Order: sequence, then structure tokens, then C-alpha cells
Amino acid sequence: MTWSTRLLLSVAMTMLSLVSIWTTYASLNDSILPEPKIPIPLAGDAVWQCSVVALGLSVAIGLMLLALKIAIIGGHKRLNIAGILGLTVVAFISITFNMDVLYRTADKDFYLRYSNDRMRAPYEAYMAEAQGVLLEKRTELLKGVAKQEGELDAEVKGLRKAPAGYGQYARQEEYNLTILSKQTEVELQGVEQGLQAKEKADELLRAARPTSLEDIDKNQAELRVIIKDLAAVTGIPLPELVKTESPLFAVFAKLMDVKTVGFKEIFFLILAFLLDLGDIVGYSLVPNARREKRRPYLDEDEPGSRITVLPRTADDLFPAVPVAVPGPSPSAEPPASEMAGDAPPPQVYRRRAGRVRLLRRG
Repeated sequence: MTWSTRLLLSVAMTMLSLVSIWTTYASLNDSILPEPKIPIPLAGDAVWQCSVVALGLSVAIGLMLLALKIAIIGGHKRLNIAGILGLTVVAFISITFNMDVLYRTADKDFYLRYSNDRMRAPYEAYMAEAQGVLLEKRTELLKGVAKQEGELDAEVKGLRKAPAGYGQYARQEEYNLTILSKQTEVELQGVEQGLQAKEKADELLRAARPTSLEDIDKNQAELRVIIKDLAAVTGIPLPELVKTESPLFAVFAKLMDVKTVGFKEIFFLILAFLLDLGDIVGYSLVPNARREKRRPYLDEDEPGSRITVLPRTADDLFPAVPVAVPGPSPSAEPPASEMAGDAPPPQVYRRRAGRVRLLRRG
């Protein structure tokens, strides 16, 4: 890899790391580690309330990931499947915060809508259950009155004990009907009050358009005041007070809900992953440069070199070198044939590879 490619890749990694550091800080500041904060004056009258712990943790995570990426690209750490998985595990913390900020930035009303729906859900279920109890109770009361009216009518018609007419038994049934009607009227008043309270609660939920978390808490307080009449009539205890979750847990609760997960959630999950590991994934997809095969060589100038060249043939190991056989020493007498003038010319013998010749004189 050339130095220019390494420079561009390093600049890109640094910019992505800065974005990841900011998203991590924003998520920590909104959800987990908002305190303590230090006011930092900016241009004009603007003041930045900096969360010290969130900023330090986000910078540490970003620098750690950047150092790992530089080590991988520099060749100090191998990049394989195990390396990518290990880097993903290390980057999972930053990916989590990226997902939180990206999702809430794309859907700015998500957290407010999620908090409002989470507050409404238990109260709506409670009012539905209370309404069912009240309607069932009212039906039973009206059935009792209708039954007593039937008893009176049957007695007057002579369908029971006495002959037809208004007699002693008919007066007794009319008396019972009067008492039962008064009792039922009182109980029905309580049922109607409970149903009216339920209608008021429904009107509050329909008209409520919260614009902040404070509005959600205010609506919940008013709702609990209204539905206390339901608890008094039905005997069903009020639901527990719903507390607002942090944005981070709200986003993950949305992602873990298989029924509501769609293309948008999957897209932002992949985007959060690539924000931290996209450069490494792209680097791993670049094909390796082809390297020429080099034959080993022997450095004769470097003593103790262990790199040797294996001979391919016997001629490479024992090359043909001209070898001159030395003659007699100058002090010795020449042979008689040489003195006569018919001495043969000196012969030159060649040593062949793998052969040793024994030369005999005379």
C-alpha cells in the first residue's frame, strides 16, 4: 500500500472516529451519564454544558478503536474473521450509542411518542378492565329488577300461587320490586359515576398532545385523579406509576420488539455498525497485491549467512574448471625425451562434475 493511500485512509478513519465520539457522547449525555456538568462558554452568549464523564468515556472508546484500526492497517495485527469479530465485540459499546443517536435523530418524535404510549398503555388497559366490570355489574342489577317485575306480572296473571288478580301474593311481589328498585337505583348511580369517570379519562387521553416529558408526567397525574373513582367503584387498584425510561433503553426496547421491527430499524442498525467498522470492512475487501516469487540468494559479503542456494544439477555443484597438472620442479633433470627435442606439449585436463581423476606420470 502506497503512502498516499495510507494517508487518505488514516484521514478517513480519523473523521469517522470523531463522528463516533460525538454520537457516543450525545447518547451518554442524554441517557446514562449526564452528571457532573461543566459550563464551557462558546462564541457569543452560548454556553455548552459539558458532561465530564460522558466526554472522557466517549473519547477513550473512540481512541481505542482508532488505535486498533491503525494497528490492523499498519500490519501489526492480522485482519481475519476472528479479528473482525473481536473488533466488533470491542466496538459494540460505541455501536450501541451510535444506534441510539442515529435512530432518535432520524425520528425526532420517537422518544416522546414512545414515552407517551408507554404511559397510556397501562391506564388504557385498566380503564378497559374497569369498564367491563361496571357494565357487567349494571347488567346484573338490571336483570334483578327485570326478574322481580316478571314475578309480579306472573302473580297478577295467576300464573303462580293465587288465581288471576291483584291479591296477597301480588302485593308481596310488588313490595319486593319496590325495595329492589330503590337498591338498584343507588348501585346504578355508582356504576354511572364510574362510567362517567372513564369517559373523562378518555377525553383527556384524546385531547392530550404532549410536547415534552413534563407534559407526559402532568397528563399522568391528572389521569390518576380522574380514574380514582373507577377504583372506588370496581375495587380494582390503580396501576403503578409509570416512570420515563432513558432514550437508550427506549431505542433498544423498540429494536427488541420483533412485531414492530421494520426496514427502518434494520437500516439504522447497519448504519451504526458501519459508522465504526465501515473503514475496516472496506479495507478487508481490497484485494492483496501480487508479490513476485524471489529465489533465495547467498550474501557472500555477510558472514554467517544461513540462506543457501540448493544446486539444481551436479554441474552447478562441480563446474568444469580447467586444471593444469604441474610439471616437474625446475631443479630436477628433464627426461631424455625432452632433451632430444621431441617433448610433447603440456596437457590440460578438465575435471568433470562428480569425477576425480588420478593422474599418473610416466
